[in-house]
Amino acid sequence: MPQELWLSFCLASLLIIASPGPAVALLVTTGVNRGRRAALAMLPGFFLGDLLAMTLSFAGVGALLMASAELFQLFKWLGAAYLLYLGIKMWREAGQLGDLQPTGTDIRLGTAKAFLVTALNPKSLAFFMAFMPQFVAPSQPLLPQLAILFSTFLVIGVLSDLAFTFLATSGGRMLSARLRRILHRTGAGSLIGASALVAAMRRP
Repeated sequence: MPQELWLSFCLASLLIIASPGPAVALLVTTGVNRGRRAALAMLPGFFLGDLLAMTLSFAGVGALLMASAELFQLFKWLGAAYLLYLGIKMWREAGQLGDLQPTGTDIRLGTAKAFLVTALNPKSLAFFMAFMPQFVAPSQPLLPQLAILFSTFLVIGVLSDLAFTFLATSGGRMLSARLRRILHRTGAGSLIGASALVAAMRRP
């Protein structure tokens, strides 16, 4: 893969990964209100969710999803319903933040929650299907290039998530309980808004 093409992919991936979305909202809100351990537990979930979405896209599932109206609708409503559920749950939690301490069960649920937020988003499959082929050189073997692109995107994703985690957990210690409740409800509102956007999605 040409170095210039790879560097362009790195820059584009960084801009996409670091942009606000349901995953970032969930990670930051968890870090501020539940602590660094709970936020870090979400990183494997985001990693595996992205890996699954990329693999399925290039295995042809993304194309099938775009071609089948029924499958697209099913996947879309599953993703929208899950984001709505998380948003409502987080909104209700805001009033009892002082009583919420992360337990072993919370940590495991956080990992699963992060995975589902990423994996159940039909936009992820459509995104990877449209985004990554632009950085594949037709004159070179496909599989080595995909391995480089997958690895690069996942590494940038992990580094970005780590940065958000440490910023959220360090800054969260300086926030009052009232501000943390506001932030928690803002995160909940972001997830509810993302649910509405997913529900409004149409096949390209």
